Amino acid sequence: MTTTADTTGAGSTIADDPIPDNEAQTRIVRLFGIFVGSSYLVYLAILSPSIVSNTDLVAGWWTVPAVAAVFGPPVVLLAASIVRRRDLARMAAVTSAVGYLAAGLTWLIAWNHESSTVPLWYSMLPAFAALAAAVVMPARTTIAYLCAAVVLSCTTEYLARPDDKAGILPLSIMFTLSFSLLFVAAGVMTLRTARLLDETRAGTYAAAARTAATLARKSHRTKIDALLHDSVISTLLAAGRQGNNDAVRQQALLTLDKLDTQPVPATMVPLRAALTQLRAGVHAVDLSPRVDATASPESAALTIPADVVDVLDAAVSEAVRNSMLHAGADAARHVSIRADVDSLTVDVLDDGCGFDPGAVPPHRLGVAVSIIRRVRALEGGSAQVVSRPGAGTAVHLAWSAPR
Repeated sequence: MTTTADTTGAGSTIADDPIPDNEAQTRIVRLFGIFVGSSYLVYLAILSPSIVSNTDLVAGWWTVPAVAAVFGPPVVLLAASIVRRRDLARMAAVTSAVGYLAAGLTWLIAWNHESSTVPLWYSMLPAFAALAAAVVMPARTTIAYLCAAVVLSCTTEYLARPDDKAGILPLSIMFTLSFSLLFVAAGVMTLRTARLLDETRAGTYAAAARTAATLARKSHRTKIDALLHDSVISTLLAAGRQGNNDAVRQQALLTLDKLDTQPVPATMVPLRAALTQLRAGVHAVDLSPRVDATASPESAALTIPADVVDVLDAAVSEAVRNSMLHAGADAARHVSIRADVDSLTVDVLDDGCGFDPGAVPPHRLGVAVSIIRRVRALEGGSAQVVSRPGAGTAVHLAWSAPR
């Protein structure tokens, strides 16, 4: 039986945030898509009477394509955001922004120069179009897009209702822009903050991995230095001072025997530090995979050689990197780490396109060397890659303490 707890808290076990999409920017963009798409649907219901009334202002070919161009992509954006189709959502956001401007420009062509007492439905949506643009455009480009959308919407409204808007087009543009800018700027800043959070978290994970590896190497080097000073160097100094005599030869034999029978002890890393390094290694490559780490109560006292942790860290990172390159853009990744009384197991899973492991040439370093051969070279290490086309990939890595 296993339990779970956070890596930063007390206890013997560790678990990750259960939300599959770990990136702050990914979550914010998804919420943006849902908000913008839902808002368009609400406004479609509200503006339906205006859409019908405004048909008298334009040629018969304009209304249906314009409504489809303005409201269709946001509906796709809403659906794609709900089902977490990132590429489709981004494409729908771009189409929403372009479709809105295209509808306004073609309205100027289709307008029959008549006026209306009913507000023009098209002029009500520039802020939502700019929010859709913010999903895929940089901040400055989004603000520039908002200005263009506001000018176009206010111009069409001015032409369609000259009796209500006569002489105040600049004022209408300024008022609409200032009002819309509040919401769009807030959205842009939220996305920017989320991106900075992701970058900071990625840097923190990478720094944690480097620190853990540095401390392990430093501790290992200290033990080697101590052994060299106490045995090897003292023997060499004795030989330099006393020459080749029986005492020096005896000391040399004892030193050689000590090196043969008592190898340099490996630096041992506590389980919690090992799990932290493995988790940081995954997120240094990609923030999106869910990382679950569990430890049995009996594993609380488990310590792992630093070289084992380093090798597993490098192999897991390479497995995640390979998945990002080859599994497909929509593949979801999941890393599972399990600790038992004397063993550590890591599984890197994805639901991507998969491949035939038997068809991978032996010289391919990513799988053959960086993952399988590297882990199997460890005493007590094992590695296996299970995959088939269309069925995802599972990389199983394990280490067991020698008996």
